[in-house]
Amino acid sequence: MYRPSRRVLAIGFALCALLGALGVWVLLHPASVFVQPWRAQRTASAAENVWFGPYPVEADFIALRERGVTTIISLLEPNVPYEKVLLEQERERAARYGMTVKNFPMGSILGQKFGGDYAKNSRAAAEAALAADGIAYIHCYLGLHRARNVQDYLAQRVRTSTYSGANATASAADLDNEHIAQAAFDANDYERSLAALAQIRDKGLRAARLEAWNYYRLRRIPEARARFRKVLDEYPADLDSLGGLAYSSLAEGRLEDAELAFTQLLSMKADDVSAVEGMGHVRYRQGRRDEARVLFERAAQLNPENTETQQMLERLRPAAAASSTTASATP
Repeated sequence: MYRPSRRVLAIGFALCALLGALGVWVLLHPASVFVQPWRAQRTASAAENVWFGPYPVEADFIALRERGVTTIISLLEPNVPYEKVLLEQERERAARYGMTVKNFPMGSILGQKFGGDYAKNSRAAAEAALAADGIAYIHCYLGLHRARNVQDYLAQRVRTSTYSGANATASAADLDNEHIAQAAFDANDYERSLAALAQIRDKGLRAARLEAWNYYRLRRIPEARARFRKVLDEYPADLDSLGGLAYSSLAEGRLEDAELAFTQLLSMKADDVSAVEGMGHVRYRQGRRDEARVLFERAAQLNPENTETQQMLERLRPAAAASSTTASATP
């Protein structure tokens, strides 16, 4: 009877350990080349201010913040070791970006459900997203089975309470155009995004806001400013559009208007990094460089990855050093 040598057994164990370690590494890196092809794209839902997609990595958080997301609805199951680690990382990132994480565990491996609260938490996640203050982002690991389960429930919930007959069909068509518009916006194809939005006759908050940001990115500032103002006339509490209006004013050199809008934003959300940075630009253009430096330092703490913030700090540091030298030399 053949018995493998110790060397063969050692190699076998080593290979198994190596494959196991690789598997764990892959699971803990949802945006790696091994996982990326299977991840779902971020998509809109039938409900206003609710988005779906895969587990958000650092780059996703930047995009979600730009989109105005304030609440993350996580469907990860903490009883699964790698999902527990990812959930902890997600909470840390969310805190840095000024977002709240709510966890509704839904156990699932390759689409196979487990755990007794799957259906219950699916409904709870949908209801929490609808009740969220601001835009909510719902995700599982890949953005497939669990997220789609919640999405189906949410679509049924919204359709039952809001739509009927032809209106439901029209809303579905609008939703498709909005998805095309958002995908084009994310790809920096702003003209195509505007073309898709033009197919939506009655734009809700999400579509109207996206239209305004398209004009801003195209540097068609007067049109962007007018559309942000229109959104705020209908939705006065929309902080993302207030930020867009502030940046539009900044782009046009209307420093008093920009200062007023950024002040409003910061009074409602003191750690809004976009508003902190925007106010830094206002102070810089007003010649109040010390105040600008303090604001950019705060923005850098909130979002260390922002290269523009670092560039502004480098620009301001020589002046700060010179000011310090002058002060120390004064008798």
